[in-house]
Amino acid sequence: MHAKDAELAAALTEQLSDEKIVAAAYARIDTALSPARMLSPLGNYLIARPAARAAAKKMTEQTDIPLDAAVVFGVSDSALHVWAADPMLNRVGEHLGQIPLERITSIKVEGGKSWQPVTISMADGKSVELEGRGSIHAVAAEFDKRKAG
Repeated sequence: MHAKDAELAAALTEQLSDEKIVAAAYARIDTALSPARMLSPLGNYLIARPAARAAAKKMTEQTDIPLDAAVVFGVSDSALHVWAADPMLNRVGEHLGQIPLERITSIKVEGGKSWQPVTISMADGKSVELEGRGSIHAVAAEFDKRKAG
């Protein structure tokens, strides 16, 4: 499925059918090889993405957050849902899973240009660091609303 940033929440809600996604955003894993993205599409797909996929696999093993080289995060009333994605093509892939909101203590987004640093902290003390774009601040804000309420 193709979805631009502004269309993500509605498109993902249709795909889930049993939960409403209130905010969604593309995110990606940043690695030492990430600058290869800027070389060309081939640099992205042959160098940066495989390195990010390997880092994502390790992060998933450590935190139980289902990750891929690039993902879409979507917040519902009860969970943070994760889909595989290709932000370069505005493409959303398969639903990788979800994390109950009670297992997450915070989603912090720093200021930035097109991609902003994001840290998802878990109740067990572990965390993951990624980069988010578009409405990643809305994802964090909606998470905060649900944690406070």
